[in-house]
Amino acid sequence: MDPKVGNEVNVVFGNRRIPGKIAQILPVSGVFKQQLVARDRPATQIARIRFDADASPPPLNTTVDVRMHYSAFSARVSGVLVWLFGLY
Repeated sequence: MDPKVGNEVNVVFGNRRIPGKIAQILPVSGVFKQQLVARDRPATQIARIRFDADASPPPLNTTVDVRMHYSAFSARVSGVLVWLFGLY
């Protein structure tokens, strides 16, 4: 499933999970793609994320991972496991 504007995501910064939604998906230029080849995990898309109102966003220009659930069921299961094991 391709990410779409409005999809709920979790931004992983260190051991923090920060909830948000995709606000915009930006094209990656050919020049930028070539620069990313040297990185260990090159980005294939760039998205702007709008964080929830009560979330504390990471500092500007930090490297983060973005995780997206592919179904509402997997999101609920993940949320229960995070709550159960106190990983929030």
